[in-house]
Amino acid sequence: MRGDDLMQHAFFDRIHMRIIDVLRRDRTYAESMDYAIRSRNTHMRSLLYVYDGKGTMVLDGVSYPLFAGCVFHFPLNRELLINCSREHPICYFTVRHDYKFIEWEGTSIRWTEPGDHVLPFDYVVPMPDKESMLADLQRLHNVWHNKQTGYEWESKLAFLNLLQRISEQQQHLEENNVAAQSILQSMDYIRNHYHEPLERETLAKKASLSTSYFSVLFKKQTGYSPVQYITKIRLDKAKMLLRQKHLSISDVAREVGFQDPLYFAKVFSHEIGVPPREYRNM
Repeated sequence: MRGDDLMQHAFFDRIHMRIIDVLRRDRTYAESMDYAIRSRNTHMRSLLYVYDGKGTMVLDGVSYPLFAGCVFHFPLNRELLINCSREHPICYFTVRHDYKFIEWEGTSIRWTEPGDHVLPFDYVVPMPDKESMLADLQRLHNVWHNKQTGYEWESKLAFLNLLQRISEQQQHLEENNVAAQSILQSMDYIRNHYHEPLERETLAKKASLSTSYFSVLFKKQTGYSPVQYITKIRLDKAKMLLRQKHLSISDVAREVGFQDPLYFAKVFSHEIGVPPREYRNM
């Protein structure tokens, strides 16, 4: 299990949540606030979901773009500015909350103040399913304000499920980012080792990915399959070498990783449109 996975599990295992309020802020509210919300020292933890408009959150001097479909949050005791334009007023749900951590010691409970701890994901997280998120926040808002029997527990449960969903999205984004880095490293490896035997299985192993998943990610990120990219790099290098008249076609083939000059000539002709010898004389 990765370190960030452990951190997220530890957070949810220990948290004792209290919801303070659930609010919906529309363009009328943005207008009433002159399209800016300022706080020199935030006094309440809040998680917000933007369902329309766009703007910026400035937290302790650091700017974060806000947009429809994103979740954002801020902890206590921070300098905060949320602003937007008249043309695109930011509309959002906000869940004001507080929490403590509890730890069992035998049959006793020890309470811990979160301090500077924040929720186990980035300050801004893009969520993939806008309609589902909007429906869930609207449902939470309705439960909270209808005040039916058991509404506090139902609201807390819905909010914890929402936090888990955001946490899983954060993990998904991080995994995609790690995978993207692996593909970039694979591309770099191909550019530096094009003259050597390059097998898709070997490249996937270096990237710590299965062969099939590696191929899918490589195609998604580069537009080429691994074999197509290897061929492209080799032929680009071959075109440069062919301009050096002292190298034979066989020498060029071997220099760029083709052990069979005839196969090299066939691939070159198919991809470039002319045979290597004709290309050299162009």
